[in-house]
Amino acid sequence: MPPSGETFTQLSPEPWAEPAIWQPPAPPKKSRAPYFLAAAGAVLLLGLALGIVFWPSGSDSPTRSAGGVPSAQGQESAPATEETGEGGDVEGQAKEVDDLLEEMGGTRSELGGVVTAGCPASGMQRILDARQTQLAKARALDVSALDNGPEMKAALIRALEASTESNQRYLDVAPGCPAESEVADVNQRASSAKSEFLGYWSPIAGETGLPSRGESDI
Repeated sequence: MPPSGETFTQLSPEPWAEPAIWQPPAPPKKSRAPYFLAAAGAVLLLGLALGIVFWPSGSDSPTRSAGGVPSAQGQESAPATEETGEGGDVEGQAKEVDDLLEEMGGTRSELGGVVTAGCPASGMQRILDARQTQLAKARALDVSALDNGPEMKAALIRALEASTESNQRYLDVAPGCPAESEVADVNQRASSAKSEFLGYWSPIAGETGLPSRGESDI
């Protein structure tokens, strides 16, 4: 306290005092939510892609019984069959060839009767139709299991093609038969093809117990 009787004057704050410096407000903290959502979306897409790639198809998985145990159905293999060559039943394929040879032999015998009767047009047409049917059957033969099957089949087809051409020449002059010279070339081609075919066929016929045949039989 000032001494008694003395007066004093209250001074104002110092005019040179510096005001407080302005500071910008602190930036708001960045939220991590977008990064979390992006990562979750990437994981979800990866899971879907892996599920599509590795999801087992219904046809490849074994059938299951009511108890959840794979049933025996679908696991049993087909009965084994005797196969050789590229695959197929040797005896079955050989039998189909032999059946066709039997038909060809019947047509050849019928042709002899038609020629003896003077080659009527109706008879020659019947022979030609039969040969064309046999040619179609020969082209459709499956000989994949037979030894030299493709070569044998090709020779048989050539023989039937030549025989069909010969029958057509007979029909062209019917009623009446053509001169031997008019069909000599095509008949020779048929004979050569038959001989080649029999060279392949005879061993197969012997192995499968089928009858052996000669050119006059087919």
